[in-house]
Amino acid sequence: LDISTLLANPQAHLENKRFVDTDLNREFSESKLIGEDGMPNTIESMRAKELNEMLGKSADNSFHTDLIIDLHSTTANMGITVIIPEGDAIMGQAAAYIMQACDAKILMHSIPKRKERPNLSSAAKHGFTIEVGPVPQGVLRHDVVEKTEQAVAALLDFLERRNAGENVVEQLKQTYKTVPCYRSAPAKQDSQLCGKIKWPSDPDNPNFPAVMIHKSLQDRDFHVIRKGDPLFVTLDGSVIPYDGSHGDKVYLIFVNEGGYYYQSSGTGIGVAVKAKYDIDSGMLVDDECHES
Repeated sequence: LDISTLLANPQAHLENKRFVDTDLNREFSESKLIGEDGMPNTIESMRAKELNEMLGKSADNSFHTDLIIDLHSTTANMGITVIIPEGDAIMGQAAAYIMQACDAKILMHSIPKRKERPNLSSAAKHGFTIEVGPVPQGVLRHDVVEKTEQAVAALLDFLERRNAGENVVEQLKQTYKTVPCYRSAPAKQDSQLCGKIKWPSDPDNPNFPAVMIHKSLQDRDFHVIRKGDPLFVTLDGSVIPYDGSHGDKVYLIFVNEGGYYYQSSGTGIGVAVKAKYDIDSGMLVDDECHES
């Protein structure tokens, strides 16, 4: 394997913050890279163009990079979660390998058209994101770093074995006929990678919620919520129930994620359903929305 590393957002890293102007991981859709009319250039939008030129497609339509592994921490209690796009068979197999090795969860984003994917990992031929939490933004935690290293090591081990000609997929099939995962709900806004339950924002500050997430949901990522269950609490203690906007029964992800307080990242709580995908094709074969 020929591996190189880079800091995606060096200026934000220098300032120890998630981003300077806008969320870098929302800047890689084709429309953003081309430049939308009237949209100002930001540090992140310019960096996205630079990274896409470096890592993405070349003039002959081939890719400069076979695989981007995008490493993230999260303030939410997501444990080790690997995020893959639907339909990438190799990444689906790698995710199953990591799930076996690291007790990870798999989250599949179903955004069929690459040009509509806004995240950094979509720039390469294959994209793979590793999220580990909980950890506060701007803070180092030894255990979270170790879990990230475990996931990366498992991914590289899978790729080494595959490149050496081992039939790793047949070994995985002894455990998985289809691979259990979570499918993110479809995004309803350009700034989102997945569907979210939006919270009302403070009238004077679009980057801060006007409500709190109910205590029964805090730190319970991948927990099921049903229509009518407590969801938000107002400052006067009034409970706002889940209204069923994404289905009568869904699983919450990135619960109280600090990055989702920002308008440019898409505010709210992520939503997913339990699903399975085919290990040969990487395509979803079933989810709870289609079960009888």
